[in-house]
Formats: sequence, structure tokens, C-alpha cells
Amino acid sequence: MVGRPVAGTPPEHLVRRDFSLAFLLAVAQFGLHILVIFEAARWILGADPWLSQHLGQALAAKVIIFVCFAVLFGLHFMEAVAWGLFLWHQRLSANLTEAIYFSAASITGLGYGDVVLASPWRLLGPLMAINGLLMFGCSTAFLIVVIQKVWDHVL
Repeated sequence: MVGRPVAGTPPEHLVRRDFSLAFLLAVAQFGLHILVIFEAARWILGADPWLSQHLGQALAAKVIIFVCFAVLFGLHFMEAVAWGLFLWHQRLSANLTEAIYFSAASITGLGYGDVVLASPWRLLGPLMAINGLLMFGCSTAFLIVVIQKVWDHVL
């Protein structure tokens, strides 16, 4: 178990501050996630004719799908690191590695439970999970649209 070594109940203002900052981080991450998805869509629309002309339609389709996967993987990884940095900075975790591990397990919905936050900050895990699952859902929807568009052109 990690978290602030608190004797008794922590001051309510610290708990409110941490949850407010966590909520702002969740909103900011979701905004960034949507921005990256729209930028990736803009890139695809702009790069598709050039890629098709220089690589052929079949290879261009594979490049587009690969780039989308790579961008989304990197984005989700950075989101886990951002949550980990938040936990570490707020001293809710013993070290940065453990904080990133906890956040990655939370945002993916994996939630092993081998690392948990101290009460009352324990509720941050489900907040991260809700945020992460929503972002994974947006990423999945985006990939489905990209793959459908690619298949419409290639097949």
C-alpha cells in the first residue's frame, strides 16, 4: 500500500485539492486525446493521396493504420505517465515507477490491486479507470473508422 503516511484522517482541504487537481488532469487529458485524434484524422486526409501515389494504395493503407496505432499507443502511454507524475508529485506514491505502474493498471481497467492508494485517495483509482476507459473507447472508435475507410479504398 502506498500513499501519504497520515496518522488518522488527513485534512479535508488536502483531499479536496488532490481530487480537484485529478479532475482537472482527467479533463485536460481527454481534451488532449480528442485533439490528437482530430490531428491524426487531418494528417490521414492530407497524407493519403501522397502515400497512395508514392507507395501504392495497399502499402499506403498499411502505413496509415500503423501510424494510427503508434500514435495512439504513445498517447495512452503518455497519459499513464502523466497520472503517475501526478500521484508522485502529490506524494501519493512511494516512487515514480510505482506511481506509473498504478496509473497504467488503473487507466487500462486492469486494476490488479497489488498497489493501492491510502484512504481517502483510494478513489483516485476508479477516477483514472473511468477516464482511461473513455479514452480507450474513443481510440477504438477512431481506429474502426480509419480501418473502415482504408478497407473501402483497398478492397
